[in-house]
Amino acid sequence: AFGFGVHQCLGQPLARMELQVVYGTLYRRIPTLKLASPLEDVRFKDDAFIYGVHELPVAW
Repeated sequence: AFGFGVHQCLGQPLARMELQVVYGTLYRRIPTLKLASPLEDVRFKDDAFIYGVHELPVAW
């Protein structure tokens, strides 16, 4: 949660860049990584403050 407006986290750009590196490295090291269930079955948290998935089952 990075906040928004005047309360926005100053580290947000760095954290987003780090995630790009992590995901790229993960996919290179585990090229068979895939969802373990259909995308339609992935439940999302979607309220006024938090957006994301409850859990993300993967297989490789």
